[in-house]
Amino acid sequence: MPISEDELQDLIHPTAPIEKVSTISSDGKTFITRIPKIIVDELGVEKGDKLRWLAKENSKKVELKLEKQNGSSSKKENN
Repeated sequence: MPISEDELQDLIHPTAPIEKVSTISSDGKTFITRIPKIIVDELGVEKGDKLRWLAKENSKKVELKLEKQNGSSSKKENN
């Protein structure tokens, strides 16, 4: 079944209702980035929650999975 040009563009360049960029810095031991406040608010991130980073080999794509202290989870994908 063929797909439309719009559907193809959505596959190639996915969009999200919220898109923010953060800069990577270093404290001399590890790389550090901050989570933008709008993302924190949207996902309900709290102190003690964890981020699981899943790197897809050779694709330069990273999936982030938020692991809440209470056991629930949420994930976002970034290219």
